[in-house]
Amino acid sequence: MKIALIGTHGTGKTTISHSLISNLKKKGLDADFLGELARKCPFPLNENTTKRSQIWIILNQIIKEIENEEKCSLLICDRSVLDGYCYYLNKFGNLKEIEPLILKHLQTYDLIVKIPIRKGFLKKDKIRSVNKKFQKDIDKIIDSLLKKFKIKIMRFKEKEITNEEIVKRIVRVIKQSHKNL
Repeated sequence: MKIALIGTHGTGKTTISHSLISNLKKKGLDADFLGELARKCPFPLNENTTKRSQIWIILNQIIKEIENEEKCSLLICDRSVLDGYCYYLNKFGNLKEIEPLILKHLQTYDLIVKIPIRKGFLKKDKIRSVNKKFQKDIDKIIDSLLKKFKIKIMRFKEKEITNEEIVKRIVRVIKQSHKNL
């Protein structure tokens, strides 16, 4: 099973991913984590991103998922191919040549979980932008692509939902979806 946590930067996806992995391992499940690849990107990010940056992120996301998905029963991905494309769209517009690849790869996720923008999660670090307008712009693009591509996701409407509640709900869905886990 492969699960992707998606959403704009600064929503708590990485923290949730780690909590989810810990929770699943405590239950005796063979779960592993694929971290956000933007942190490893050698090119400019955020508002200063380049076409090369986002293509690097999208292609490396696919490669790393392929490399890791057979090594465990549950792969938790901090981001998906859709995320990288949203940052590309924000700055450069459509890249029609890559959309079929993104659509095809989105079908490889068993569960896509959209983490909403939540107050207090956007914090300055050495990677992410703290520009709230930029964060909201990316979130809107993600929502518009989910609608355009008719992607089924697990969504949280509550803006004040805790990480613990998100993890609990994801674990519940995993249990329901895969009784053999």
